[in-house]
Amino acid sequence: MKTAGVVAFAFGVPSSIRSNRLIALIASKRARELDCRVYTQFDVNILPGIETTYINQQDNNPPTTLRIARGAVQWAVIHRLTELWIVAAKPCLDRALRDVQQTIREIEAEIKVYVCAEINQYSEDSWFCMDSSQPRVRSRKEWRKRERILKLMPFFLYKRIAN
Repeated sequence: MKTAGVVAFAFGVPSSIRSNRLIALIASKRARELDCRVYTQFDVNILPGIETTYINQQDNNPPTTLRIARGAVQWAVIHRLTELWIVAAKPCLDRALRDVQQTIREIEAEIKVYVCAEINQYSEDSWFCMDSSQPRVRSRKEWRKRERILKLMPFFLYKRIAN
């Protein structure tokens, strides 16, 4: 029985931007190494031959980090996974980890969380893409404006707005 899974968080839209191509590459590589499945969103194109579950989302409305984390943990529980490998852009990694770990605590699941080290091969600035349709991931300045608020917000408030 396979006990590992990979969770890949997109960083911007569409799938063709550099950050999402890197995320897809790292996630696909780890999934092949572990012979496991992936949980992600439509803007991360996992390589063919890897079992992939995509979160339900509406066009032009990507899911929040918390919604992806909640979906991923539920997916892990359904598939009896005991470890999740997280792939996210370096600027988004702390919040992605926080959301996954908080969700695991909330449902009292027995899941260990790991980060794919390949993320660190790229500088924080290299994840920002001017060609993303989401302005917040085009530059560090735009990202920090929003991220500071979300990271400092008490989690009980964050849950209300990030659903």
